[in-house]
Amino acid sequence: MEEETVPAVEQPLPTPETKPSEETPIPDPADRNGSATDLISKAEAAAIRQEEANKVLATLLDRQEALNVERTLGGKTEAGQPTKKEMTPEEYTAQVLKGTVPT
Repeated sequence: MEEETVPAVEQPLPTPETKPSEETPIPDPADRNGSATDLISKAEAAAIRQEEANKVLATLLDRQEALNVERTLGGKTEAGQPTKKEMTPEEYTAQVLKGTVPT
């Protein structure tokens, strides 16, 4: 039995669809005014986003404060709750001797 050998076919290497320069522009070091302007515009955009987030946070804090005030002023009542009876030393001693001390 002889095995047939197939000659290797050279296939071209896959090339990326996009070039790195198309994905993210690389700033030119010689263009200092353009990059400074770009940094300033990014900083201004970040400041605007931060101001909007602060406005939303202020409304959320107002809501939380109102809820805390309602909870505080609402109070807590013990009406309808069973009261705990404190044992006298004699009752406690009797239960210890019986071995039925409540925890």
